[in-house]
Amino acid sequence: MINFRMLKLSDPWLWFSAGALIVIGFTAIFSATYQLQIKADLDPLIFVKRQFMSLLLALTGLCLFTYFDYKHLKKAALFLYGFTIVLLVAILFTGSSAAGAQRWLQLGPVSFQPSELSKLTLIVALAAFFSERKKIQSFWQAGYLLALVGIPFLLIFKQPDLGTALVFFAILLGLLTAAEASPRLLIFLVTPIISILLRPVVHLWLVYLLAVALVLFLTRARARDWLLILGINVGVGIALPYLWGMLKAYQRQRILAFLNPAADPYGAGYHSLQSIIAVGGGGFFGKGFMHGTQTQLQFIPEQHSDFIFSVMAEEFGFLGAAAVLALFALLIWRALVIASESRDTIGKLLASGIAVMLGFHVFANMGMVIGILPVVGIPLPFMSFGGTSLFVGLASVGILQSISMRRHKIIF
Repeated sequence: MINFRMLKLSDPWLWFSAGALIVIGFTAIFSATYQLQIKADLDPLIFVKRQFMSLLLALTGLCLFTYFDYKHLKKAALFLYGFTIVLLVAILFTGSSAAGAQRWLQLGPVSFQPSELSKLTLIVALAAFFSERKKIQSFWQAGYLLALVGIPFLLIFKQPDLGTALVFFAILLGLLTAAEASPRLLIFLVTPIISILLRPVVHLWLVYLLAVALVLFLTRARARDWLLILGINVGVGIALPYLWGMLKAYQRQRILAFLNPAADPYGAGYHSLQSIIAVGGGGFFGKGFMHGTQTQLQFIPEQHSDFIFSVMAEEFGFLGAAAVLALFALLIWRALVIASESRDTIGKLLASGIAVMLGFHVFANMGMVIGILPVVGIPLPFMSFGGTSLFVGLASVGILQSISMRRHKIIF
């Protein structure tokens, strides 16, 4: 039986921030697609209508997770994780393709991305794992965690969807921090990422390895730690050229275009350059709703989905972009507050994982739009066109509200 009195204990700022972002997202989608559909003699509201239908389904998920006791997610963690793996495997055989990527499953008239759902199920699985262990100290446990994250990572990387795959490691590191894992375990997981970034400059990478060795020496690390930490850093450095060869051609072009967009302004660097022009052209107050030149003339591909932030920045300027950023900051802050006030470990970890997931999405998407990060195809939560992303976003809000409403005992 649903107890509507529990809503008094929900977080009003979560409702406000998520609702405002959805409304802004609909406004931006309308502006980004209206003229294009008119020119093509198609229904100018087709994208808005499709997003609205997705919103109705997402609201169902929001209500379900809000009133569903989040503690039961711990019991369902293994099932949810296994079910997601089955969906990701099914993608390889029956998934539909678009723009060179095989990421969608079709169920009658409805298509969805299992990779988006896997972010939330991974948070549940990791939260369940960490809640059973007060401290994560063993490297064997680290290996288990890497396998837990690595299986869906490889399946999604195969699609290919590098952006979603990177979210997994952000979630893992965030939950390790929230679970107060051993510092040496964090070093074991973080240092290989730095090796990947520094490996193209061999001399700098070798200096970095010496610095890691010095830290291990000063902290009197055991021989096993030396072997594992230095071994994985050296192994990553040696394997990087082969990993580069495993990337799709367009993924390599995106990374090179990030380093120098002007080298191929009409090819791999086109997205970044046009997006930067749109953001810069908005100025302080913006060009006005449906008056953005880059937006209305369709210079930016996928501007209704991955590049939705460029629409807001061009038409509403710095003020509009700052308002969107403030709403995301409010939402993530409330998620962290709910995590800190949770009555149990599983609630703390679930809220922390959701905060990390949303924060990484915002950072990666906005960084991509303004040209400080490579184009990796990560949607902006609640705003980008896409039903699965919207469902995951509102389901996450539902879980946060479920934790919030159960922070205190209800007095009848």
